[in-house]
Amino acid sequence: MSEPNESNREHWRERSQTWAKSAPQGKTQDDTFNQMIIAEAGIRPGEAVLDIATGTGNPAVSIALSMDGQGSVTCCDLEPAMLETARGRAVNLSIPIMRFAAGDMTRLPFADNTFDCVTCRFGLMFPEDKVSAAREVLRVLKPGGRVAYVVWDTYENNPPFIVPRRAVADFFGEKDGPPPSRHSMSAPGILRGILDGAGFLRTEERELRYKNRVEDPKEYVSKGLKRSFTKKVEGLAPDRLAALEEAVLKAWQPYMEGAILQVPNCARLGLGWKAA
Repeated sequence: MSEPNESNREHWRERSQTWAKSAPQGKTQDDTFNQMIIAEAGIRPGEAVLDIATGTGNPAVSIALSMDGQGSVTCCDLEPAMLETARGRAVNLSIPIMRFAAGDMTRLPFADNTFDCVTCRFGLMFPEDKVSAAREVLRVLKPGGRVAYVVWDTYENNPPFIVPRRAVADFFGEKDGPPPSRHSMSAPGILRGILDGAGFLRTEERELRYKNRVEDPKEYVSKGLKRSFTKKVEGLAPDRLAALEEAVLKAWQPYMEGAILQVPNCARLGLGWKAA
């Protein structure tokens, strides 16, 4: 991948400001995917772990908490402002084993054979040359090390995206538009093919599913609108914003079980090992 153009950098700068406002200050409330990554990658205390496209600290914070103060977890993200939020979480949770480094996943700022495990949650969808990005991971892994990539499954299989997006579009009288690029790797076999092409061994790919149990749907909707539809909601009058929130809550009704909102999530996991 060539150096990210300014429009991409500006996109992530804007997202970092929004995400910083809505990111947890300590542990994440919805930790299921993070715990799946830890289990599937077999991460153990004492290892050197690199988390790429770490954003505001997922799954890096959860990984570090699982390691009982042994080893290290290095957070790497293209946008330094994202890392500041992750660093704040590490400070609040008193996690001394976390490290931070800004960098492009296609040109990682680390020496060869440095890490036992590399994780990347919802980041591989974005570089143009995904095989080259995976080769960079292979380079920085120690012999016998492994990578765990998680990418989103189809748009239709992920109500957290499709439900509010369609409700917001309907509210403003707009069209929903094509599925976002975050779902571009949803077809089975794409992720494993990238790992194979990069030179990983013993590659695997499988589906990950779970339901996020939301006890306060109104707060969930309010935070989601502010985080994902910032430009749509920041100038709305209070009564108009309240009407939008009600419209999105209504769209979530099929997923309500009593007073609890059960939000299905679906992703794809790819695992690969470097030759020993």
